[in-house]
Amino acid sequence: MTARSDFTQILKDFGVGGEQPLLLEAPWLQAETIEGGFQAFTVALQGFLASGLLVVPTCTASEGKPKPTFDPALSPSEAGPFSEFFRKQPGVIRSHSPTHSLTAMGTEAQALLAGHRSASGRPSPWGDGAFGKSSPWDLLHERNAWWILVDEAWSESVFFDYLSAVYTARNSGITKTAPFVHFDPSALVRHFRTNGLLKESQWGNHTIVGFRVREVLDSALTLMESRPFALRPDRETSNWLAMVNRIKQDGYLQVGVSRQVITPPVPCLRWDGKPLQAVYRDLCCRVIVASHKDSTVALVLCDLLGLRRDLTEQIRIRAGRMTGISQEAIQIACTHAHSTPDTAAAGFEDPSYLEMLVQTVATAISAAATNRQPARMGSSRVPIRGLAASRRVRLKDGKVFTTRYGVPSTWRVNPELIAGSGRIDPDLTVVRFETLEGKALAVVSNFGCHPSVALASHFVSGDFIGESMAALEQLFGEPAVVLCTNGGGADVDPTLEMPFWGPRDEAWALRLGNIFAAQVLECLERTPVTDTPALGAAKRLVDLPIRPEWIRLLREERERMEQEFAGATLSPAMLSLLAQQVMHTEVQALRLGDLTLVGLPGEVFAGTALKLKSKFLPHNLAVVQLANDDIGYLAPKEAFEEGGYEVGVHFWGRITPEGESILVAEALAAVTELAGVELQAP
Repeated sequence: MTARSDFTQILKDFGVGGEQPLLLEAPWLQAETIEGGFQAFTVALQGFLASGLLVVPTCTASEGKPKPTFDPALSPSEAGPFSEFFRKQPGVIRSHSPTHSLTAMGTEAQALLAGHRSASGRPSPWGDGAFGKSSPWDLLHERNAWWILVDEAWSESVFFDYLSAVYTARNSGITKTAPFVHFDPSALVRHFRTNGLLKESQWGNHTIVGFRVREVLDSALTLMESRPFALRPDRETSNWLAMVNRIKQDGYLQVGVSRQVITPPVPCLRWDGKPLQAVYRDLCCRVIVASHKDSTVALVLCDLLGLRRDLTEQIRIRAGRMTGISQEAIQIACTHAHSTPDTAAAGFEDPSYLEMLVQTVATAISAAATNRQPARMGSSRVPIRGLAASRRVRLKDGKVFTTRYGVPSTWRVNPELIAGSGRIDPDLTVVRFETLEGKALAVVSNFGCHPSVALASHFVSGDFIGESMAALEQLFGEPAVVLCTNGGGADVDPTLEMPFWGPRDEAWALRLGNIFAAQVLECLERTPVTDTPALGAAKRLVDLPIRPEWIRLLREERERMEQEFAGATLSPAMLSLLAQQVMHTEVQALRLGDLTLVGLPGEVFAGTALKLKSKFLPHNLAVVQLANDDIGYLAPKEAFEEGGYEVGVHFWGRITPEGESILVAEALAAVTELAGVELQAP
């Protein structure tokens, strides 16, 4: 039997004063081992701490089975027999914490415990209030209370939970998420002993350890910051510490954004010669520049039908001079909005507008590079709901026709003649860039669908894709930018979302734009971001054969072609192409974290996008059409055998049936170079 007076003498020997707060943690202490039991032991402590505070943990953190709602007056303590006894004594009050409550006796007990219920801001496995800021645990630290541990149960001591909570909160801003850290308690205890921070004694068969809370906790935090691996962290903590070290060594991802208006003066002519009389919504170029370590990439998206390659090269050269960004790391894509001016050499180009366009886009890239700030990114993918339908309808005779707004005979074909429809690429891929505070800074989405909703309009607009970007940017506020890139959408359109016969105008573009924006937003808000950025770029130059019938069309049937697609004269770009009879273009791959964006230079079929993705499994890939060039439809060989508008002899049908497979092979080569993975042969 152990004398209670010996315990108070040990406290005196430790240097505990009667006016100081004292926390007693004794989960294994039994009443029968103490002279006079718990009652006499408590009275002795009260006498010793005549003007101080006696604090005892009454934690209820056990898990595995559901328990009644916590009640400070009724919920039994799970911190040992003495804790439960003390809880029930007259004059003892208890803090309100469902898992880590404390009880206290003394004149300042109410002041110590009152704030526990409203404490917050320090995450732990038990919520952010258990060890929250201004909790009783913090007040004990501030007052440098004595912590007395009976029978060294260090591995189960609440002290280490509090220590982990404080350390985790201090370092939580370094990474997007931080684990609740776990270090080996025995390694910390050795440090405490070596530095003379522990008082130790024997009380009968019991080992007594005492320490001052602030001195020990602050010493532990210093060691955890300077030599964390010496404390034998668990695997999750080790992985997190390694990530923290990488960030300290390599820095954060740096992201800058910019948006510039590229609306032409009105009135002006569309790419097909139709007049654009006013502006419904300004056209924009949107830019994201991302850098990490020695890698920088720039993504540019323009509210345009397409952009011929020589203009892309001019923009890259100017932007490169302004920023130092490698030309192969700049991707300039177009949404394929139809209510836009001619930038694809269709015969209605305005040279002064094209010069303004080149300079504005290059300046926007420079502005984004200048505005870079620390950021994080992540990507995710969901299936699209509605919006997209294949416009290629397969007949029972094996032939295909294309449902088109301008061809009424395709609106209502006898169902008995139809065997089925073509495919769509159902993937909606979203990339989120956010500030270190978690605010959306930039968004990239990828989904394949013809933006042909405002096809018949006489107003300048970015169609439904432009409406989506404007809606999301308004939601996020400045300076956020949203780039809704177009994927495999050459043979896909939103016709089933509206009547075949119209109207094709801004009201419908707004409606579908809102539908699309809502799906992008939903995916975005569920997209996890990481602190491990990976950036890169690869480009492959490609020469593609041109269809002989297309060349004959330019030479011999120019008048018929111009009635539908071009102006009174061929553009210099088309005359050059006619002379060379080969298409010089490129494919490009950009790496954004675990996602690779493959930029193809024309209108990409859904089947082509699906083919590329299947070759890249299990890695994530998205296809951006009309990237860095506009060479018309990139129809696969089987489409030529089936027929349909996309493979017809017209201004946009330039590439031979072999062209698509050449581009796919080069795209896979670029991806292999960039990602360092072996891909299946096409």
